[in-house]
Amino acid sequence: MDNRKVQITGGGTYFVTLPKDWAVKHGIGRGSQVTLVENSTGSLLLVPEGIEGSNRVVLSLAGKDEVWIERAIISCYITGFDVIEVNGSRISSVQRRAVRATAQSLVGLEIMEEEQDRIVLHCLVSMRDFAAEATLRRIYSITTAMLRDAVHAFIHKDDELARDVIERDTEADRLTLVMSRELGLLLRDLLLEHDVGMSRLLFHEYHAVAKSLERIGDHAVKVSRAALDLTSPPDKQTTREIEGLYTAAQAVIEGSVEAFMGADITRANEVLAARDRTPELEKRARLSKGTMQVQPLATIFDSLLRVRDYAFNIAENALNMGVPGFQTGE
Repeated sequence: MDNRKVQITGGGTYFVTLPKDWAVKHGIGRGSQVTLVENSTGSLLLVPEGIEGSNRVVLSLAGKDEVWIERAIISCYITGFDVIEVNGSRISSVQRRAVRATAQSLVGLEIMEEEQDRIVLHCLVSMRDFAAEATLRRIYSITTAMLRDAVHAFIHKDDELARDVIERDTEADRLTLVMSRELGLLLRDLLLEHDVGMSRLLFHEYHAVAKSLERIGDHAVKVSRAALDLTSPPDKQTTREIEGLYTAAQAVIEGSVEAFMGADITRANEVLAARDRTPELEKRARLSKGTMQVQPLATIFDSLLRVRDYAFNIAENALNMGVPGFQTGE
């Protein structure tokens, strides 16, 4: 940190001097132009003319398996790199397939160059193409539909519908990763706050809600897989218990997302008050587990209770949204 005193010229102009080492490093001289950008906290960001950020990363695939390749590329994508190059003395067919599969699983990531010893991927997605609110609403729509259909598939032992829910999880994951990438970009480049019209702090809340919704989608997948393990549909009493738990969970999800989108503190507190029912619902879930098909039943009861917990987390995010000045950074 370098502290500088503000000075005033005879004409009333405020000015501060620049650190010499920094100016030399970035080629600042007489007549050079710099850009000043005010962010939501009131701080000023000083940007030299023509500054180029390093937004390219190189990964070595030597001795790496498919799992490592997938995780590494996704990490670079989330961090905000625009160009991801993977190389090796000779990229094996297994490694090449892993790179292609990972690229196809991520929105906007395309293979632009491919040779025997290197593959270059470019991310073509723009933050303007995926506005935070619109993307979050889409994730909400996907995951709540998945949960509804997963419960239906379990109750009616509908294997086709259960498999369909499992396949839909990919879309929710892709959109959540887009938001993770956008957050990474905002953390790396303060200028994007001005372009996007949203502070990093506010976007962080949207991202947190997206992650909670993604986890709800993951539990929909667990319920669907449990449905496939059933040997027959559950009895009427068990079905009523499942429907009751699902209704309670869905009410919390809807209320919490409404409170978040509307920055409604009153609604958020109403939703959080439903936590008092958790011990009752847990007791009903325990009492409802019969001696037959124990594992699938244990999975659906546990998942529906966990879904409520994630929804309560969203309601807590909604409390932040309703704090005066939080969304504008004032």
